[in-house]
Amino acid sequence: MSTIRAILVLLAAGALAACGGGGGNSGGSTPPASPIVVNSLADIAAPPAGTVTLRSAMAHAIAGQTITFDPSLDGGTISLTLVAEEHTILKGEVMGMRNEPSGPVSYLVGYLDRDYGRSALFAHKDVVMDASALPRGITLEWTGGDDPGARVLAVYGDLTLVNVAITGGRSVAQRLPVTAPDDQPWTLARGGALAVWGVAKLVDCRLYGNSVEGDFDSSRDRGAFGGAVYADIVEIEDCTISGNSVLGGGAAGGGVYVVGGAGSSRPTSTIARTAVTGNRIQGLFTYGGGVYSDGGGIGNSRTLRVTSSTIARNLASPAPGLPPFVLAQGYWRGAGLYMSNGYMELLACTIVENETQGVPRTDSLGRRNLAGGIAATVGNAHAVEHLILGHSIVAGNVVQEIGGGRYPQDIFTGSLFYFRSAGHNRLGAIDFSQILVPVGEPGWASLSRKHYPQVGDENGVAAADVLDLAAGITYSDSIISTGADAGGPAVRHYAPRGSALARVPAGTYEVSETLGEYEVAAGGTDDFLQIMLGRIESRYALPGFAAAFAADFEAFLKGADSDASLPGPQPYRDPDGNAILTLADTHFFGPAETWPRELANHPYIEFWHRLDAALAAHAIAGMSVAMINDDVWRTLFTAGALAENSRIRMTVSTQPRLTVSRPATDQRGTLRPSGGAAAIGAIEAP
Repeated sequence: MSTIRAILVLLAAGALAACGGGGGNSGGSTPPASPIVVNSLADIAAPPAGTVTLRSAMAHAIAGQTITFDPSLDGGTISLTLVAEEHTILKGEVMGMRNEPSGPVSYLVGYLDRDYGRSALFAHKDVVMDASALPRGITLEWTGGDDPGARVLAVYGDLTLVNVAITGGRSVAQRLPVTAPDDQPWTLARGGALAVWGVAKLVDCRLYGNSVEGDFDSSRDRGAFGGAVYADIVEIEDCTISGNSVLGGGAAGGGVYVVGGAGSSRPTSTIARTAVTGNRIQGLFTYGGGVYSDGGGIGNSRTLRVTSSTIARNLASPAPGLPPFVLAQGYWRGAGLYMSNGYMELLACTIVENETQGVPRTDSLGRRNLAGGIAATVGNAHAVEHLILGHSIVAGNVVQEIGGGRYPQDIFTGSLFYFRSAGHNRLGAIDFSQILVPVGEPGWASLSRKHYPQVGDENGVAAADVLDLAAGITYSDSIISTGADAGGPAVRHYAPRGSALARVPAGTYEVSETLGEYEVAAGGTDDFLQIMLGRIESRYALPGFAAAFAADFEAFLKGADSDASLPGPQPYRDPDGNAILTLADTHFFGPAETWPRELANHPYIEFWHRLDAALAAHAIAGMSVAMINDDVWRTLFTAGALAENSRIRMTVSTQPRLTVSRPATDQRGTLRPSGGAAAIGAIEAP
């Protein structure tokens, strides 16, 4: 409990972790070197005496030495035409493939030096650029052409930018000579504006009009990531990241792609008081039109924390020109945010009007390939830790099926371990269909996965109910969207209205969650699923529910085909090889590390999915969209031996799990009301 409580207290304060050294020097007793002052907008590597260009300053600065700008450059643009590195070397993931009984599975070999292609500016050291003394800042723009173009800046180390705008960057995958099986076949198209293997700390920056274009080869290097920013860790404050784009076979992070600390011990990346709007990703496999979090990469569980920010009108869609038989294989998910691993925590955010487009399909486990505003990964062997939402508006996000319908979908939980509310949310359509199912395993305390709703929450909300969509939208005066509203000015933020006004209390408050598990005594029979059905029938007055559900479920088991490659139906089998044909045969078999992908567990998973669907069909009064949530577990069970089977002992408890405080300021830097309730979402009412 203490870890989670600490996370939320820091979250509410908008705290940012201190910068550490990614590749250069930091700390120690040596006094910092005096700043190097750039006094020319020219792009010259060896300027004449008395002239300091940004390129020459980067070459001569020691690690972490601050680069500032002469007042005469205020509002100026440094037009970059030279390429510092044709083959920029940064760390990146290397993937392999192995065969398993369920088929080929990719795995992480490690994070190794990779070729990221062309960069206009490059440093293998910590870099600091501070234009805070310039009222209008400084702009870095790639103007050296688009054939193939170059990203603006790459850093192998930590990067700090203050009051800097970056535009025109273009990272394009280029084929490399391959002479051995493990050779890299393409340069990595990552970070149109910035590619950083370290901490990218951006304060009061504007990143717009940058692009990434990857390959469509079948290699493992097909990922095109981070239209504006690709970084191992991000600390982003008071920025605008809009109008950027990604195109590739695999495309992710139209605005921001954060690995999350694969090369660092840091636990958290942060985005605060920032607009990530009007960005676009196009491909066959696309994830995170605005923001993509890799949660530290495979094998790690790190956090992305977003506070007082607007993520809006981003777009995830197929790449143009793909033939229909290729499109039939695609995935398009998370037009606003996508998490593939680790933790995501959102407080006081407005996540609206993001759009996912794609060709719909559903696999044998009922998993859709399309997902809307916020999405988490889904898969047999892949799960993410938790998604926490508090004080946020998530509404008006849509899925547009190509050749089909259009429907709202604001949150797709994917294979989350836990969906958690910190309270006072205004949410639209939530899809819990793929969240990990309850597991009663002793020591896991994971029967209850859906800790929603909590105090002050409302779902089924339309964006127009809680946002002023007529006169309350503030737009950029110079940045053009490439997202769902392509061609128009990019959104900065939305004014709240209706039930989003004056709702969040001024002080801290606690949120409790229900934890549950059970244990079967040695020699006892595990008939918990049957007991669950019986208690639902009794508690919610559903005569015949248990028998009817069991009959339908067993009909499914008898008709199941777990291996389409063999003739005739192939029933699921338990770890001993026995066919699973009845409810009594259906159990959680483990093991802990890989249970979602084990075929023996699929009937157990199917039971819970079908139970949610059956309860939804009955439209039970008082049962929330989350169906079997904390309230239901508390209603159905208490601690101790079960009356129906005394060999099963239940543990159920409700405990304070989150201590929540609202952020001190909104996205604009305006103080939240000190003595009264604050608005839900990124900004207070004007």
